[in-house]
Amino acid sequence: SITSARYGNLNVKIEGGEDILTKQLSKNTNALFESITDRDKMIQEYIEKEKERQNLKQDFISGFTHDLKVPIIAQDNTYDLLLNENFGKLTDKQKIAIQNLKISNNDLKELVLNLLDVQKYENGALCLNKESVELNQLINEIIEQNKSIFTIQNKNIIFNSNNNEVFYNLDKFLFKRVLNNLISNSITHSKDSKNIEINLTQNKDNIKISVKDEGRGIDETDINNIFEKYYTASKKYSNTSTGLGLYISNKIISSHGGKITAKNNESKGATFTITLPL
Repeated sequence: SITSARYGNLNVKIEGGEDILTKQLSKNTNALFESITDRDKMIQEYIEKEKERQNLKQDFISGFTHDLKVPIIAQDNTYDLLLNENFGKLTDKQKIAIQNLKISNNDLKELVLNLLDVQKYENGALCLNKESVELNQLINEIIEQNKSIFTIQNKNIIFNSNNNEVFYNLDKFLFKRVLNNLISNSITHSKDSKNIEINLTQNKDNIKISVKDEGRGIDETDINNIFEKYYTASKKYSNTSTGLGLYISNKIISSHGGKITAKNNESKGATFTITLPL
């Protein structure tokens, strides 16, 4: 019986001996086994309840963020219509007010989309729908889509490529999320500088896409942690206060078999580089 208990079977009963000491020892041992078994059941019940609670929380967050996304995007489109004066002429003060609203709304949109992607990734639902994508065209699309934000933020986006046609098999939608996160980071952390540089290079081994800014750079104490989940604070190099932008970007690129690295530039600012193997 003791041997059975040693290998995890706590349902055994220790038979008592002839003398009082052995009988008492057997009784105490059986009571100990019962106590351990009861405690194990309690722990298992707690674990099941905790799993159920976590699932409910995840479902709530997923549903909530998904419902938030639609009006945020609709609002963003409305701001563009107003700024393009589709509803009539605007005064300079009105334009500045709407531009500031658009910046805030864009930050909120990025936060919600990042949160949705994290939920999908951690629930195993972030599936890659790969297709052959021409990367020069993709980057130009992103620049064009963010044109109003660049103008409002007074940023000059410089795009360089060493090849007119660079094709890669990837999930276009998720890859755009990554580049949007990196560009948004560069804008956030280069308030006092104008230029943001995107470089696309291809060689026989890999494809690299780098986003370089002229901002304040990354604290050396933070540089090894910025891709961790929830690693954040306003002083940290992270897209929003949730600390999810760089985290999900890293996971998306890893899912493609690539990696993201970050480093400080020799002069000022920082560069984030996506490396995709060929």
